[in-house]
Amino acid sequence: MPPKISRFAQSVPGSTVVAMRRQADALEAEGVEIVDFGIGEPDFTVPEVVAEAAIQAVRDGRSDYTDPAGLPALRAAIAEFEARQHGTETLPDQVTVTNGSYGALTAIMRGILEPGDEAVVVVPGWGPCRQMIRLCGAIPVEAAMSAVVSRFVIDADAIAAVITERTKAIFINSPWNPTGRVLTVEELSAIADIAVRNDLWVVADEVYSELVFGESRHVSIASLGPEVAERTIIASSLSKSFALTGWRLGYCIAPPELAAVFTKINHTTTRCAASIVQYAAVAAFENALPDVAAMREEYAARGRAVARGLNQIQGVRCPIPEGTFYALAQIPAEWGSSATVAEMLLNKAGVIVTPGSYYGPTCEHFLRLSFATSMPVIEEGLARLREALPPV
Repeated sequence: MPPKISRFAQSVPGSTVVAMRRQADALEAEGVEIVDFGIGEPDFTVPEVVAEAAIQAVRDGRSDYTDPAGLPALRAAIAEFEARQHGTETLPDQVTVTNGSYGALTAIMRGILEPGDEAVVVVPGWGPCRQMIRLCGAIPVEAAMSAVVSRFVIDADAIAAVITERTKAIFINSPWNPTGRVLTVEELSAIADIAVRNDLWVVADEVYSELVFGESRHVSIASLGPEVAERTIIASSLSKSFALTGWRLGYCIAPPELAAVFTKINHTTTRCAASIVQYAAVAAFENALPDVAAMREEYAARGRAVARGLNQIQGVRCPIPEGTFYALAQIPAEWGSSATVAEMLLNKAGVIVTPGSYYGPTCEHFLRLSFATSMPVIEEGLARLREALPPV
């Protein structure tokens, strides 16, 4: 027998989204045509100016290691972008460039958590965050939010109730996957008050910051004042807004002394983000925002179409998404668990949706649909859902 695998490694659950995609792959191999509302994968092509910058970097032989903190030009571009777009007073020495937001969040967790610490995770929320906390020997503690008229909102009392003397950080996400919400200033201020009162870090995942629709506005919690900014760590990436998922380019923003720690962790774990992609990212921040605006408008139209179509199905309630490219639909409890309904829709209708149970217990009777796909595919998927879902 070989040596044992670690208990932690064996305890880490896999991704429900990935698992359902694998089931769909098996069905496709049998000839079933699949409509994928599961994975958060933009269907847009990379902005031309970004692609050209990457090609030029290859031609110029820019394939050497970079500083583990990232290219100086890229860190300056990120600092300028964050200050202009989100009103945060960001300096280049606060920025660490990483391999996607996964790399940013991994560095953040390792930089602020010790074994036995607790980190509060607002749920429903992105699943891998919990495993990143466990990877540090720390304990994720869920603060469960509830839906008001099918729309999840922040309950500051529920967050405060799970704070203990071992709590080190609060993890938030806005725009909020899987809910499609954009947190209001009032919601963010309530979280900030808890963090200041209890001397906690706030880890703010802002990866969808540029995908905000209608009258909603993204507000970075770090912009709420100096006392909040000094305890806020932002994680973001180019994956969602710039349609660069596979390029794996992210970053984190922190007070300079903590950013220096993240740079050391970066160097120890992944050395640096791919140099060619970093040069392309400079072009993204400097020249590709018009492409982002065009994608945002298309996502907004898709989100309205998905919500409208779902609300026409008896028993289903879906608020119009405020941001991200996800719609979260509430389904009747009598249909059974969200996992059961999602499994039925995949096998009966060839439609992938993500069961809400993946995101937390209060999301059990919800389904998440990604509308990062074309309008014809959305229309086909909605038609299949109308036919497959049972009457109430």
